[in-house]
Amino acid sequence: MPIELKANAVRLFAEIGFLGLGRGCGDEAEVIFDMLRSLRPGEEVGAIGAALTSLSENRPDAAVKALKAAQQTPAVMAFAALAHARLGETAQARALVEDLESMGAELALLEMAQGALGGG
Repeated sequence: MPIELKANAVRLFAEIGFLGLGRGCGDEAEVIFDMLRSLRPGEEVGAIGAALTSLSENRPDAAVKALKAAQQTPAVMAFAALAHARLGETAQARALVEDLESMGAELALLEMAQGALGGG
């Protein structure tokens, strides 16, 4: 029988994962975000959380992989720009920033992606 997570449960697990990540519990956060990616593959939170976990462990290649497999929402694209920049793939990061600009992404996401390139 498949497990179904309601939206409030997804939000709670995501908050626990992000809190754990912020407190240095990367392994535990990774388990939570992997579970969210498995149970809710269409939602961005699992992929973004997994990418942030990878980035915190200096594994930008794993972050890029997690984000590439996700639905390409503006938030996923902004974090992908950050991961590509950390990997040294500035051309790919710049292309993602340009895509975000052309689609009129939220200012916070755009500034984060631009900041990854060292400017705005």
